[in-house]
Amino acid sequence: MATVDVDEIADRLYSLAPEDFTAARDEEARNASDPGLRKAVKALRKPTAAAHEVNMLVRDRIDDIDALLDLGEQLRSAMGGDPDQVRRLSQERRNVIAGLVDPELTPGVQQGVAATLEAATADPELGAAVRFGRLVKPLRYAGFGTMPDLGDALATPLSSQRPDKTVAAKKMAPAIKTAKPHPPKESEPDLTSARELVMELSGVADDAQRRYEQAARQATEARKLLEEAEAERAEAHKAARAAHAEAEKARRDLGRLERR
Repeated sequence: MATVDVDEIADRLYSLAPEDFTAARDEEARNASDPGLRKAVKALRKPTAAAHEVNMLVRDRIDDIDALLDLGEQLRSAMGGDPDQVRRLSQERRNVIAGLVDPELTPGVQQGVAATLEAATADPELGAAVRFGRLVKPLRYAGFGTMPDLGDALATPLSSQRPDKTVAAKKMAPAIKTAKPHPPKESEPDLTSARELVMELSGVADDAQRRYEQAARQATEARKLLEEAEAERAEAHKAARAAHAEAEKARRDLGRLERR
């Protein structure tokens, strides 16, 4: 009988809808003959709705995810260079992310998916974590050196990924190249910091723009509901006045009958 490991089981479980996850995980744990495997499977956490959506994008639209990660690499490389190119790549990133987020999701889940995809473009390690396909919660990268806790966001350590699935080496290549020893230029630290700051602020701006657009949609919906409520209030007031008039007429008629 072929040996089943936690990676194989995790691949199956994290392709399921969140509402089916717990029962399937417990069943997998019961069927595990090895106590260590049983414990590892039982420890797998149910993904949030946003994390599940991202995991499914990795399974169903991997070419689009890879294109987004490549775009993030281009954007990081362009920082500190031609501002027009940075703006063009930033806009392209927003467009690609918008095309990946399902508009039928609730606003909160949409925000979680978009924030995770943005984080994936900001740092190679975060990109590899997203492509891993085992998120249990969304990633949010605010920048300024504060990285998300991948141990908390991933179901299994990224290092457990099998070689045929890993893309970490590919995505980390630019960082490895720049890490080779060479005589640094005097202005290089400032340039690197400036590039990082631009990248971070770009992500913050994208997040703010997305929240603004969502707030604008919610405001439009709220105004529509308010108009409908005002119309309903006016109609109810009219009906109440008519009912009071009818009641008063009925009382007068009753009074005349009683005086006869």
